[in-house]
Amino acid sequence: MRLPIAALFLVATLAIAQTQNATKSSYEKDEPTKPAKQYPPQLVNDLIALREAALEDEYAYRQVAHLTENIGPRPSGSPQAQAAVDYVAAELRKLGLEVRLEEARVPHWNRGMETAELVEFSGQASATKQKIVLTALAGSTPTSAEGLTADLVVVNSFDELRGLGRQRVAGKIVGCANGRCSFSGPFGRRRGLPAAAYGLGRTGRDTGGSSHQRGR
Repeated sequence: MRLPIAALFLVATLAIAQTQNATKSSYEKDEPTKPAKQYPPQLVNDLIALREAALEDEYAYRQVAHLTENIGPRPSGSPQAQAAVDYVAAELRKLGLEVRLEEARVPHWNRGMETAELVEFSGQASATKQKIVLTALAGSTPTSAEGLTADLVVVNSFDELRGLGRQRVAGKIVGCANGRCSFSGPFGRRRGLPAAAYGLGRTGRDTGGSSHQRGR
């Protein structure tokens, strides 16, 4: 697989830090206070103008649409991941950037068939089962060919899952109520800082598949 390397700088966020005093979210409150670096007023104004122009333009949305709709899911080491790399590199070159692709070794996970159903639940009609639509998180450990049947433990967060301890979840299936274990935190609330917000929401995707297996 080949990865694009480009000299890109997203500096408009500097203007936000200097010109806005937004209320800090819970994950920021414990961080030590750092003195704000001062930038020339003209630079700040230019950065704000660049940020606002980018937020009003649909270029980024068109790129995301192509990656998600035309190329689709891009697990590491997959043909779709390679297609995405080639596409992004080509688009960057169209913008006049010098792009170099380098070899890189990455883990590869193959998605199998995913099926699930509730076989016993409160208010269940006699001789019925309820199918569940699901998608396994990348990196999840597969079951045997026969599958498994176990009690379901529902949690509202990863903290709650860790608090249960291994003994209370071992041999059980863990579910997260209303998707609360994924995009917790101020996802997308801070205008102009999508990367920071995305970082808060990726916990479920990155660790969800393995947290239950480790019992924490």
